[in-house]
Amino acid sequence: MLIDRTRPVPPARCSIDNEYYEGMDELWWDPAGPAAILHAINRPRVGFYLQELGGLEGRRVLDAGCGGGLVARELAAAGAEVVGVDRSLGSLGVARRAAGASFRPAQGRLERLPFAAGSFDAVVAADVLEHLPDLPAAVTELARVLAAGGSFVFDTVNRTPWSWFTAVFGLEQVLRMVPRGTHDRLLRRAGLAPVTVCGLAPQIGPGVVARGLLTRRIDVPAFATGNGRRASYLGHYRKALA
Repeated sequence: MLIDRTRPVPPARCSIDNEYYEGMDELWWDPAGPAAILHAINRPRVGFYLQELGGLEGRRVLDAGCGGGLVARELAAAGAEVVGVDRSLGSLGVARRAAGASFRPAQGRLERLPFAAGSFDAVVAADVLEHLPDLPAAVTELARVLAAGGSFVFDTVNRTPWSWFTAVFGLEQVLRMVPRGTHDRLLRRAGLAPVTVCGLAPQIGPGVVARGLLTRRIDVPAFATGNGRRASYLGHYRKALA
C-alpha cells in the first residue's frame, strides 16, 4: 500500500518505535549489539559526510537524531562544535560521553527544534528520516535552522536482514511503500538544492543472498558507497544564499 511521506503519517499507520532507543544505553557502542548495522554503515557514511562538508574546524553542526553519538564523535574529532538533538535523554548521555567536550546535548523533537533560524553551518541527519512520522515538518525545521549557504547531509538505510533483501532486489519499488523522489521533493520544497547523491549498499554476493533467503538471517555485511541507490542512499543538499 502506498504511503505518501510528503504528508504526516497518521498514528494508526505508524509503527516506528522511537521509545526503543531509550533503553539502548551503552549498547549503542557494542558493534555486535543492537546497533551493529549502524556500526557497519558508519565508516562509509561518515566518510561521505566529511568529504562533502569540507573543513569542520570551528563550524557549528547539528546532529539531528544523534542517538548514542556514532556520527557526533567523528564530527567532533574533525573539529566541529556539535549540537546533538534527540528525544532520548539516555541516548544523549551516551553521546555526550562518546563525543567529548565539543558536544552539547539538547533534548527535543525534529519536528519542532529548540533553535533559532540559521543557527548551524551544517545539519546532519544520519539514519533518522525514516523514523519520523511527520517528515515534512521535520525537513522544514532542519532547513530553518540551517544558515544560508549551509549544507544538509543525510543517509537513510534499511537495517533488518529481510529489508536488505527487499532493497537489494528493488522490491521496495514493486511494493510501492514509499514513492520515488519523496525526500528530494520535500528538501526542494524547504529551499534545499541537491549537490551530491550516492548509493550505500551492503556488500553481499549471490551465495549469501541464497543462504539468507533459506534461513531468513544474515551476518552483518560490510557496506560501501556506489552508484546504486536501491538499498539506501546518502545525500548532500545546500541551502540557497540569502
